[in-house]
Amino acid sequence: MSAPPRPAPAPSPPPVEAPAPPKVVVVQAPAQPEPADLAARRLIAYHEQIRQLSPQDLANEINRLNAAVSATPTAAPPDVVLELALALSQQHNGGDVARAVALLEPITKSSAPELAPWQPLARLLLGRVLEQRRLEDALNREATRNRELQRTMQQLNEKLEALKAIERSMANRPTGVPTAPATPPATPTPPASPPPAAPKAP
Repeated sequence: MSAPPRPAPAPSPPPVEAPAPPKVVVVQAPAQPEPADLAARRLIAYHEQIRQLSPQDLANEINRLNAAVSATPTAAPPDVVLELALALSQQHNGGDVARAVALLEPITKSSAPELAPWQPLARLLLGRVLEQRRLEDALNREATRNRELQRTMQQLNEKLEALKAIERSMANRPTGVPTAPATPPATPTPPASPPPAAPKAP
């Protein structure tokens, strides 16, 4: 008697793929702005702020910044110094413009690393302030020349009016009236000599 046939082997299950590893999402932190960029943004925003101030409010702001700079004259924060220089340049005043130049020049010439982000702005603002001072000086010279010219014209008008007055007075004199000849000075008459004495009788 033959042995029963063996059962067919069961099909092997398909291979199970290993789960894919989760994707790692790398979130990069936003790049920090450069210090020079931050300085530029701050000064531009400050310029927009003071541009809308009234003259009185601008004067109060200058007083506030002056107090902050005067408190630390040798180590004033560069942002405050530039803000003060920018505010002074809005005054269009000879003394204020000169003060702004005096504030900016040390920053542009300094080798301190903490001032490096502010130096491009200081050079830009200094160039603007120097050009403003040049134009204002030219306007002042032109105004002085105009005042001198006006004074000269006024003096010429006064002389012209004086000449016209003399001409009118000469024209108003009566004409055709004979003028009496000038009488010569009288010649003094010499005293009469006494009559000769009569001869005496002998």
